This record gives sequence, structure tokens and C-alpha cells, in this order.
Amino acid sequence: MKTNSLRPLISLRGGRHACRTYSSLSERLHRELTARKLPLTYDYLHPQPSHLLNLTLRDLLTHSQASSDNATLPSLHNPSPLPVGQHLIYFPPQVTLSQLLPDGTDTLHTPGDPFNRRLWAGGNVRFPVRSPLLDGSRAVCIESIRNVTVKGREGDEKVIVTIERRIGKVPEQETADQTWGRIWKENKDNVGESSVIENRDLIFMRLKSSAQIEADKAQFGKPGRILRRATFRHALIPTKALLFRFSALTFNAHSIHLDKGYTQDQEGYPNLLVHGPLTLTLLLSVLHQQMSRSNLRISDIEYKNLAPLFVEQQLVICGKPKNGTGSWDVWIEGPDGGLAVRCTAHTTSE
Repeated sequence: MKTNSLRPLISLRGGRHACRTYSSLSERLHRELTARKLPLTYDYLHPQPSHLLNLTLRDLLTHSQASSDNATLPSLHNPSPLPVGQHLIYFPPQVTLSQLLPDGTDTLHTPGDPFNRRLWAGGNVRFPVRSPLLDGSRAVCIESIRNVTVKGREGDEKVIVTIERRIGKVPEQETADQTWGRIWKENKDNVGESSVIENRDLIFMRLKSSAQIEADKAQFGKPGRILRRATFRHALIPTKALLFRFSALTFNAHSIHLDKGYTQDQEGYPNLLVHGPLTLTLLLSVLHQQMSRSNLRISDIEYKNLAPLFVEQQLVICGKPKNGTGSWDVWIEGPDGGLAVRCTAHTTSE
């Protein structure tokens, strides 16, 4: 299998030589990855994926868009808008089995050896216009690697790859160049004709040694930072069935969400991890429920994943208004009350 592998790193002992090598690594990865041309991903905005996700979330989200008693597939003749955050189940990675790495992740964004572990660190999402209708129209997701940074000491670096995704509807006969010109803009502040603009920060790391795995196992269960005051709180327990269904809807084969043995033995976690995009979907769904009561819609959200969330353990989605500015502090607490996800959301009138 061909991958975009890196040359082996040279072990150095500090000094100016080490600094130059570290800088060279960062510069080379930035140059190589930001120049990588990612394929356009097309999809049709049919209601079926959203409908299946709503059925999956119905029992977890009270009085939200997922709690309707109507279990019938919505009609294309009277289409509903794409629910906020559900763009994450459209435009799955269109890769072959040979483009999957041993842990089930794909090769599209990886920096290559020796950075063979991937975690979702956070990002931001903007909704510059009202949600597109689920009317079966053809749409496109344009991806580009905006930035690459390297952090950590030599030999234990973390490579942070920032991916920007722009989503918009596209006519059937439009060429790829025409689509790029309408939707993708080099200026990040120029939304073009995008209906959703998302940035993702993926962290790539080296495989863990046996000693690191055992040390990490010993850390779990220790309490984290605890936040108390909130305007709303919504508790739920993610199940294995939820993780499986979300993996299926998003074409995600990452073993940390599916294989408990792998997650424990190779990553040092006590159980399956809740997906980063699933966490974001749950958070946006609960926040949308709260905002719609005041005739507000979410215009953008920025979030950071601080600690992993695990299957069969309660998580609590919390929020409070921020100084009367239309902004909200939103966060997710783990089972011990510790801070797992921290977000800032901005709203606008419907």
C-alpha cells in the first residue's frame, strides 16, 4: 500500500542542530501537506441519512429535532432543512480499502510515518446562510489542508493538521474548476457560496510504547476540572449501538470507536471512545433545541476537545449565556463532572 510516508527522524541531543531539525520537520510537513490536492467529495442531499440519524438520536435528545413521533422518511416534495450539525454525516470519505491504515483511518490527511495515531482535537463551524434543504440536490464538499503545526519535544512531537471543509450545492453539469471558483476562497473570511464552513484540527502522534500505555491506563478515573453553574444541562449515555450507527453513517472505520481490545491494548483507553464529530453533533443538537425556544439560530461555534468521552459513561451537555452578547459558553462534562469539551457559540435571530 502506498502512503505519504516521511523519512525516519534522526535522534538528536539538543542544541542548535536539534532546533534546525525540528524546524525543518515542521516546515517540510507544512509544505508537503498544504500542497496536497484533496479530491472533491460529492453527495446528494437526500433526507435518508438525516432521517436515520434522527431515529438513532430520538431516545437521547428530548424535545429536539430528533424527537418527532413521525418515523416516516420525509418527502422530497416538502423538504425540510438540513438540521444544524448534521452535515457531518454527509460527504463521507470516498476511499478504497487500500487507502485505510491499520487503525481504520484513511490516508487523506495523514503526515505518514511515524505519526500513525490520530485524534480529533477540535475546530470550528460557521453557518453563514440558512441550512440547505434536503431535497435531493447535488452538493459538494471541498477540502483543503489550511495549516500544519508541530508541537512537543523532539521524539514526542504532535502534528496538528488543520483541515477546512466548504459545503455548497452544485449543478450537475458544473465543472470542478467552476465549483472551486464559486465555493472555495483562499481568504478564510470570504464565505463564497458556502452554506457550511468547517475547520477540523486533527492531531497525529507516534504509536505508544507498552510503558506509555500502562502509564495512561493509570491516569483514567482521576477527576478533572469541575464546572457547576449552567443555564441548561442535558445528560445522556452513549451506547455501543450509537457508536456503531454513527460509524456506519459517516463511513468511519477507526478502531477506537469499534474495537475495545484495540482501544485498550494499543491506545491505553479503558473503553471505546465517542467520536469527535458525534460529540459535536450531540452538542449542536442540544444547543439548537435551547436556542430555538428564543427564536435564535447558531451562526458559528468554536470547540476544543480536552478529555476523551467513553461509551456507556454519562456525559452532560451544559451551557450559559455569555455577558448578554448573544454568545454562549457551552461545555460537556464527563461522568466525574470534569471538563471534556469547551465551546463558544454565537447566535443570530431566526
